[in-house]
Amino acid sequence: MLVTFVFGSVHAYSVLIVPLETGLALTRAEVSLVYSLALLAITLAVLFGYRIYAVLPASWLVAFAGIAAAAGLWLAAQAEAWWQLALGYGLLFGFSNGVGYGFCLQLAGAGMPHRRGFAMGAVTAAYAVGSIVFALLLGYTVEAVSAAAALTRLALFVLGGTLLAAFALSRVAARFGGEMAAAAGAPAHRRVWQYWAAYLAAVFAGLMTIGHAAAIVQALPGGAALGTRGAMLTGVGGALGGFVAGYLVDRWPLVRLLAGLPALSALALMLLIPVATATLAVGLLAVVGFAYGAVIAVYPVAIANRFGADGPRVYGRVFTAWGVAGLAAPWSAGAIYDLGSGYTAALAIAAAISALSALLVLGWRFERVAEVGTD
Repeated sequence: MLVTFVFGSVHAYSVLIVPLETGLALTRAEVSLVYSLALLAITLAVLFGYRIYAVLPASWLVAFAGIAAAAGLWLAAQAEAWWQLALGYGLLFGFSNGVGYGFCLQLAGAGMPHRRGFAMGAVTAAYAVGSIVFALLLGYTVEAVSAAAALTRLALFVLGGTLLAAFALSRVAARFGGEMAAAAGAPAHRRVWQYWAAYLAAVFAGLMTIGHAAAIVQALPGGAALGTRGAMLTGVGGALGGFVAGYLVDRWPLVRLLAGLPALSALALMLLIPVATATLAVGLLAVVGFAYGAVIAVYPVAIANRFGADGPRVYGRVFTAWGVAGLAAPWSAGAIYDLGSGYTAALAIAAAISALSALLVLGWRFERVAEVGTD
């Protein structure tokens, strides 16, 4: 949870959008693309990470990920051009982030197989808690000093947090053992694609609003002073969603959660479109964050229940949908904003895609694989 807490800072990026846009003379789409690249890099790390989970002791893997992530943030802090920001924050920080997140999520699930929902929910919720705390920290530092100083301080927090976690893991000789990493054979491709499509549609709205939460609020009347609060409360919603899902996922048929959560997100987004006050917008963004935080906690459990020992490999494949959404959602919202349409069209598109996820789950029913405790 400590590792995912510091790496959850990646989702506090929205408080950096305006200062980076101004300081580096970039467009909203260009600044948004850096966040999209970070999400794509996280995806690649989760996709291929299962190959190295059992190679190194947990402490070494976490330490290496933390050092590389801090180096990427330091490089981003020195950026004078878009490519430096993209290389440091987008690629290096993003890939290291994905290694740490994917590894800790699977390690927690394997270590607590009888309370897998609780364990994985807690780890994903800590990721959201990190976005809350670091949105506040980054927002304060940006206002008091600069965006570069905010990235530098973040690098120190990431380095310190991951090294502390690495020390704790070394004390208990934690390792993702061979029995945890074993594959159980190739899953049916149709089943994997069902999860992939529904997951992409379910996380699209959350990734878009997380990436632009502060900017969405600031674009409304009276929102200039509420941008950081919007980013923070979106993260609060995500953290709460992760903890609630972790509790419910071991008790409810998962189909209810897999269909109901994106439907809730779609409803909140539709209500957000006509909103004219920043305060109400902050509340609705928190609801979208709640649905997103719960979704990313539920899917790993559903996949682990369905695919057993092959879960880490299948989750890596399904997680590529998160990367596709992460690349498309923040960038497209920025591009739509640059066209002079504000965020209205982007919110409507995200609402429609969330509703599609619910329809896919209800249509396929995941062949009953989302039932609690069943294969």
